[in-house]
Amino acid sequence: MSKYSALYDDKAQAFLDEHDLRLRTMQHGDRCPSWCDGTCSHGDRYRVTISRKGGGRLGFDFWNSVNDVQNGKEPTAYDVLACISGDVFCPETFKDFCGEYGYDEDNREALTTFPLVDRFARRLRKFFNEAERNELGEIR
Repeated sequence: MSKYSALYDDKAQAFLDEHDLRLRTMQHGDRCPSWCDGTCSHGDRYRVTISRKGGGRLGFDFWNSVNDVQNGKEPTAYDVLACISGDVFCPETFKDFCGEYGYDEDNREALTTFPLVDRFARRLRKFFNEAERNELGEIR
């Protein structure tokens, strides 16, 4: 592990500790991600649960990278938090989503992707308060 990896992992763990959060990952089969048509390469599927001391829990699927699989590396708190740190700030309208991610508004893929991404972003915004969301944005 490089000194940078340790620094990032420490920063992610400090975020969890500061907000009394617990992150748990559990390998959860080999089903392809919803965005994969069966021809793409991806890592292992994990079920991630972030729980809040005193109540509240957020669960979702997470795929690590092919490189991580080849090196026997399981996802760290940093891997997960860095990934969702961008998702929490997903634009809230279809038009803004298309502009942010480079889709044409009449693109079929955008029409099917936006509701999924929007639903996850809303779950993240409901779970994390505004201060946590802002700090989460600093993790990546």
